[in-house]
Amino acid sequence: MSIDESTMSATEATIGIDEATMSTGESAKTKKKRPTPAEQDEALANFISQSRVTLDTILATPEILTLLAPRGYGSAKLNAGLKLQSAAQSAFTVRQTAIGDETKANQTVTSARTAARIAYFDFRETVRAAYRGVSERQALGIVGTIPADTEKLLTLARSGYAAAGQAPYSAVLSGLGYNGAGLSAATATLNTLQSARSAQEAARSAAIAATTARNDDAKALREWMQALHRITKIALRTRPELLGRL
Repeated sequence: MSIDESTMSATEATIGIDEATMSTGESAKTKKKRPTPAEQDEALANFISQSRVTLDTILATPEILTLLAPRGYGSAKLNAGLKLQSAAQSAFTVRQTAIGDETKANQTVTSARTAARIAYFDFRETVRAAYRGVSERQALGIVGTIPADTEKLLTLARSGYAAAGQAPYSAVLSGLGYNGAGLSAATATLNTLQSARSAQEAARSAAIAATTARNDDAKALREWMQALHRITKIALRTRPELLGRL
């Protein structure tokens, strides 16, 4: 049976310390490799799948059922375990989808941020070409560097584009590509970035909720299967050939 109480939960990542004897006879503490998220997901997927195999095998084997039923694990109890397994499988799938959605949302934000920064960089360089005075540049918001923070970038760029569309700056900048259409195009990159950021936050929240649900359902299944494992070892102690099927 592929159930082991000592197996670390796939939703946990811990570092264990072992005492290792060196060739010199000295002891040293060696850190065990921390499982990667992909390894944790794979381990959990294997556990959920193997749980289904174990339960299906028991339900399809009368000899095992006969020995387990007196100990409280008849068909009804085992079917309750199947419901836990189905819930864990469903939660795992939902979480994988949510993680994929979050990854796509992150990629969309990255692309949108790049486009917005390029558009704003071009605007800043155009303003610098048109105005050498500090007061004009300050009014158009191009003093300093482009903010690395997305929210600051959105705020500063919107302010600059709005100022560029007003007198006296519009008279000069409209002839340099920042007329109504040019400013609308530049502003559109900010709108796209802002929408992408909102979608990213929603996807992140959904992924967090899906991960919590997956972990809870997986924990419930693991605890149930561990209890079944204890009873099965007792019930099949004298029937190793049956235990070997699990």
